[in-house]
Amino acid sequence: MFDPAKLPYATLFNEYFGSGLSSIVFQEIREAKALAYSANANFGRPAKKDEAHYVRASIGTQNDKLGDAVTAMLELMNNMPADEKMFNGSKEAALKQIASQRATKEAIDGRGENAQRLGIDHDLNRDVYAELQTATLGGLSAFFNKNVAGRTYTYLVIGKESAMDMKALERLGPVMKLSLEQVFGY
Repeated sequence: MFDPAKLPYATLFNEYFGSGLSSIVFQEIREAKALAYSANANFGRPAKKDEAHYVRASIGTQNDKLGDAVTAMLELMNNMPADEKMFNGSKEAALKQIASQRATKEAIDGRGENAQRLGIDHDLNRDVYAELQTATLGGLSAFFNKNVAGRTYTYLVIGKESAMDMKALERLGPVMKLSLEQVFGY
């Protein structure tokens, strides 16, 4: 469930591990292993206080690389590489991103409404920024091990069925084929 104490390390996790060209996921899956066109992961914040945080990861890959790409992503989702230099750069980037956000009237109103839905009476960025300043790689590793590693994931694979590696999909679990209408609503 929503826990405001998770937000500083969730922000850092997203910067270090899952989003952007310098993230662990992008560097390992796309750059180092050439398994995908795109790759990312995110620890999301719910919209309301009675909803749960969520973890999402995505890979844009070719059909023939699907099995290897999923294996690589699962390895990362269970074993976060620790790189102090990358961590420090990600921490600095997260701090700069918060510091550079402009608080226009519309943004203030929107942030206030978002915070109220979460049961918070102030701007969450204030807390996140303060906590990020003392965040450590060890703290991020602890956050990862508690909130990301060892989870069971649901997979959604979109592609041409005749070109799909069904054996690779079946290794992930039971396969359910959906119609275009079920997926896209038309």
